[in-house]
Parts: sequence; C-alpha cells; structure tokens
Amino acid sequence: MMESRTEDNKYEDNKPAGGSPDKKRRKIGWKQLIAVAVGVVIIWQVGKAVSQTGKPAKAAASTTSSAAPTFVPTSRATPRPTVTLGGHAVSANGGPVILVNPGLVAPGGVVNVQGSGFDPSVSVAVWLRPPRSNTGTLVARGKTSKYGTLNTGFTMPASTGATATLVAQEAGGTKTAIAQIVTPIGVGHVVIDGKSAGKPGDSVTVSASGFGPDEKVDVFWGRVAGTPAATLTADGSGSISEASVPVGVAPTGSTTLVLVGEKTKTTATAPYQMLGLYPVITPHPYAVQPGHSVTLSGSGFAPDEQVLVYLNAVSGTPALTATANSGGGLSLSFVVPFGLKGNQTLIAIGEESRAAVDSGFDILPYTPSAQASTYGALPGTTISFYASGFAANEVVEVYLGRGQGNSGTLVSAFRVDGHGNAAAAGSYVIPNGTGPALYFTLVGQQSGGTATAKVSVTAPSQPVTVPSQPPYVLPSSLGGTPSPQPSADHPSAGQSAAGA
Repeated sequence: MMESRTEDNKYEDNKPAGGSPDKKRRKIGWKQLIAVAVGVVIIWQVGKAVSQTGKPAKAAASTTSSAAPTFVPTSRATPRPTVTLGGHAVSANGGPVILVNPGLVAPGGVVNVQGSGFDPSVSVAVWLRPPRSNTGTLVARGKTSKYGTLNTGFTMPASTGATATLVAQEAGGTKTAIAQIVTPIGVGHVVIDGKSAGKPGDSVTVSASGFGPDEKVDVFWGRVAGTPAATLTADGSGSISEASVPVGVAPTGSTTLVLVGEKTKTTATAPYQMLGLYPVITPHPYAVQPGHSVTLSGSGFAPDEQVLVYLNAVSGTPALTATANSGGGLSLSFVVPFGLKGNQTLIAIGEESRAAVDSGFDILPYTPSAQASTYGALPGTTISFYASGFAANEVVEVYLGRGQGNSGTLVSAFRVDGHGNAAAAGSYVIPNGTGPALYFTLVGQQSGGTATAKVSVTAPSQPVTVPSQPPYVLPSSLGGTPSPQPSADHPSAGQSAAGA
C-alpha cells in the first residue's frame, strides 16, 4: 500500500496544472502522428522522384521493341536538282525513295519497306509519324546494301490514325525519304463481279456496301493517294451496285482494289491480279538526216498516262514527253538535232505504269555536191559557186586548198536556201601565180557535209597584175565563227575533185 501510494504521489507531483494526465497524453500523440505522416509522404515523394531518374535511359533503350512515342528528326527530304520541262519542275536525277507494301494496312498488319537511292552500307531508321505532328514512333531499323537499297519491315501499331507518314532517314540525317501509309477507320465491303484479273485500261464491275448514305466514294488501285481512278456515289443505304470501274495503274502481280468514302473515310478492299503492260513504239522514217522530222508512234501504255521519251539514256531529263490517249496510244514528232551520227536509241517509259520499250533509227550523213561557176579561168577572174544537198538554210564555208592534213584558207561563205541549194553564191578572185588548178572544199556549218569544186587556171598570154585580196572574215550574219577544222585524215579536196 505504501508503494502504491508512493507511485500515486509521484504522479501527482508530475501532473501539469490545468488538466488531467490522460487528456494531455492523447493530445501529444495526435500531433506526433500528423508529423510522422507528413514525413512519410515527403520521404515517399522524394524516393519516387529519385527512382524515376534512372528510367528514361531504360525506356529509350527499348524504343524499338515497345514502339514508344519519340521525337522524329525534322530534317527535310533530301533536296533534288530539278529542271523545267513542260512548265513543271521535274527531278534531274535520282534520289532516295521508299516503297511501302501494303500501303493500306490495318493495325497489327505486317508492312514491308523497300528503299533505293541511299548511300551504301549505312544504317537507316524508319519512323511512323501521325499527321500534323513532329513526334512519332521508331518502328524499324535497317542497313542498306552495297548498292544503296533497303529492305526492312514492321508491324503496324494500333495507335496510328487514318493516315501517317513513314520517314526513312540515314544515320546522321544525310538522306531522307518519305512515303504515305493508310489504316482504315471504317471498314466496308466490296466484291469484283467476274474475272479479278486484267491490265490498266480494262474495266471491272464492282458492288460495295458499308459507306455513308449518298456518299462519294473514290476508287484506287494498290494505293489510297493521288488522283482516284474513278469516283462512285453510294445510294441511300450506303451501297454501290454493279458499277463499272476502269482498271488503274498498279504494280504487276497481286494488288488491291481500294474504295474510300470521302466523308466517313470508310475503306473497302478486294484482291486483284494486275497483268503487265507491253507497249511498242515505232519511229518513221527509220533513217533520216539531221534537221528532218521523225514521227514516233506508240501503243500499249496506260490510258492517259504521261510517257517519258529518252534518247540514248534511261534516266535524267527526258528528251520528250507525250500523253497517251484513253486507249494507251500516242504519237509525237520531233526534229532530229545536228550532231547525231550513226544508230540512235529511243526509250519510252510510262510515268505511272513504268512500262518501258525501246526502238532505234539511223542518222544519214549529208553528201552535198558543188561546182564553180566556171571550169577554167584566167587570173583576175571572179568566180562563184553552185551547191546542192546541204542542210536547209545552213551556212556553207568555202576553203581553198583544204585536205591531206591541210586546213586550207577560208576564202568565202554563203547561205543555202530551204532546200539546201545555192546558185552563183559567194565569190573569189583568182590571184596571180596560181595554177594549173585550184581546189575548193565547201563545208556545211551545221550538217558537216562537204563537197569539192575544181577550177583550172589558164596562164595569161601576157603578165596581168591582180591586186592582192585581204583575208576573208566570216561576217556575223553568217555565224561569225568558222566551223572546227577537220582531222588530218579527212579526204583531200584535190584528190576528190581530180577523181571526179
């Protein structure tokens, strides 16, 4: 009892004034609990922040496998030199290009990416970028071959919208190529009535459903961009019944007929077997002199496609362009330029179909003839020249003593008419001390054709004084600059004339 009371007395001595001991103890414990809770929260937040500082590197390392959104390089497509042809800027040389197959793919579908024009043996990253966005997803990596070609692929992610841009960029950003890829938002249904095989220019009958009432529906072949091959109109129920559709241009082999609603973006597809095009071209005439016209006729191209015509090449700037008619035929004429010799090759390539064909024609040389206004003359006589067989309206230069390695002296010049002929043209005064013959070579400035003329010089019975002539200068009206001198192995003018 004494011990108990002693303890009670201790408690009484330590009891604060103004309240019971139990109440005071409860008040102190509540504040401590709040302080502890706040501390725990602070520690937890700090720990969370610290733990997250190591995560970005891990996420970046798994970008390719997880397809996490990342920043897409903003470098522009590789600039390409252009030339103006037909009022439009066209590429003057090749560059990096990627092709996406299929270009219309549902989420989860496998996409193959083929490229060309890249640098050899370099790494290429492929990004998928949504419309109007600077961010995208790294979906594939590849390495080009020693020829600069790329072959890689990826699985279409589910988060992509209706359209997206595929960007293929070399390591370091030196070369970039882009392509469009489309995923269906709404899925419709289409069937091809009858044979599901043909070539551009044929037509098929299709029936479809699942579009909006009275909606315009664009028809594409193997793609969903550019100009549609046709535009159909759905009925009040969103269906299309037995509509005739022209077969457009698509790669040869298995391809896809694609219908896209203009408002709902509903997409319907059907398989189709595209047959190849085998065009032909025929030049007329087959042999022609420079300065004359050749007519090129062709058939078998895709309807209404642009046809690129090259001369002795298959790349660079086309020499000519033509538009095929609705039946795939074409006809164009051109003047053969001077400077061509021998056999020439024309290559025609369909701009859309890439169907190609070649044919050739021969360049005929000019073989003109000429003679002086007289066969024999005394010193002091002024002679002129008659010529035929030169190129129309070209300048003919007259050389004295040209041949056997001797470039000769330019003594006169004249212009022939539209038929390549001239009469009593040019002039030359026979000087003293010449003979017994003078040999002249006449050279066409454009055609390069040459002809020779000979004049026998009769010795006078008594001395004659003929004033010396100043060196002949080609006037600006006749070109101002003589044509290049012939090689030393050119036939002698004197020998030719003597042989004649």
